This record gives sequence, C-alpha cells and structure tokens, in this order.
Amino acid sequence: MKTVISANIPVELAIRLKDKTKGTRSRVIARALRAYLDEKDAFTLEDLETEYILMMIWNRKDLTKLQGEMIRQIYLELNA
Repeated sequence: MKTVISANIPVELAIRLKDKTKGTRSRVIARALRAYLDEKDAFTLEDLETEYILMMIWNRKDLTKLQGEMIRQIYLELNA
C-alpha cells in the first residue's frame, strides 16, 4: 500500500530529481527516508579504523616511495 505525502525540499534537490521518472523519485525518496528512520548514517571515513585507512593509502600505486614510507611510519607509530 502506498500514500502520497507532501514535503518541502531545497530547490537544488528538486532540480536534480526533475528528470527522473515518478517511480524512480518515489524509490529514491523511500530509500532515503527508510535509511534515515532506521538511523543508518551516511558512510564517513570515521567509520573505518585509522590503521585500515593507512594500509589502503600505503597500497596505492600512485604514491612515491617516500610517501609510502611516510605512511608506513605513521602506521608503525600507531601500533607501537
């Protein structure tokens, strides 16, 4: 069963939703409300352990050797 509700949203959000079909808009809004009401916060880096973040950065291929060594040193100091 479904119902129609009325809500005021910022214009910029309305513009972004404008080109979506009504069904898609309803699903997006329902999903967002469900997450909010279930108290599921958006993902933040604070959800991850610092050691995990450092290991992910350390394993990146775009770091120089010196940058990698600096990240490794920080990791080692955290685990000392």
